[in-house]
Amino acid sequence: MRHLKNNLLVLTDDDPDDCEFFLDTIETINVEIPIRVFNGGDQLMEYLKNINSKLPDIIFLDLNMPVKNGFECLREIRSINRLKDICTIIFSTSYNSSDIELSYKLGANAYIQKPFNQEEMQNILKNTLDTDWNDPCSALEKHNFVLQA
Repeated sequence: MRHLKNNLLVLTDDDPDDCEFFLDTIETINVEIPIRVFNGGDQLMEYLKNINSKLPDIIFLDLNMPVKNGFECLREIRSINRLKDICTIIFSTSYNSSDIELSYKLGANAYIQKPFNQEEMQNILKNTLDTDWNDPCSALEKHNFVLQA
């Protein structure tokens, strides 16, 4: 995690249980990094568009949210110059190939299907946080876009 320059993670998910599971798992892998949680895409975009907001190193973004879904957020993030390079990882229960394909086309850095147990969640979060998303050599191609635990 030496590569995190802003020292901030963001989780955007409208499911309180999924948020709690994510935060509990981060705690178990001893990640000492602030995490902001937004319960919807509208809240995330309001935060990101505020010029005074600290930009995150990584956004974990759920797809299925009311008001503004993950696809809408991703499309907006990639269209705003100040935000377009933020590592944005889709973090969804969906493993639908059309959701994965659209996420890739819209410019997500990776796609993670939410794990169902803590060991898988620990593995996927460790691997994700150990990846240098600023390194162009680590850019994911379509064949390794979906991250597994």
